[in-house]
Amino acid sequence: MARRDDEDHDLRQDDRSERPPLALIVGGIVAALAVVFVFQNTGDTTVNFLWIDFDSTLWFVIVLSIALGIIIDRLFAIWRRRSHRSDD
Repeated sequence: MARRDDEDHDLRQDDRSERPPLALIVGGIVAALAVVFVFQNTGDTTVNFLWIDFDSTLWFVIVLSIALGIIIDRLFAIWRRRSHRSDD
């Protein structure tokens, strides 16, 4: 009887290892939604930032904002990891 339980456990482990992680699935959905959002917003706009004013397409502003958000997130994650290491 114990042998059968071990085999079932091994099969469940194999099934889990073949599935993509939940974070990857959610990230893919968010990325797909971002692409749809970019393609639906292709008009021209004026960007005002501090003393800089320029005309651009809205999709470029959206992509730039997403890229800056990712960069800020990664920098914050690096800073947080380093601050936790120095606490140890």
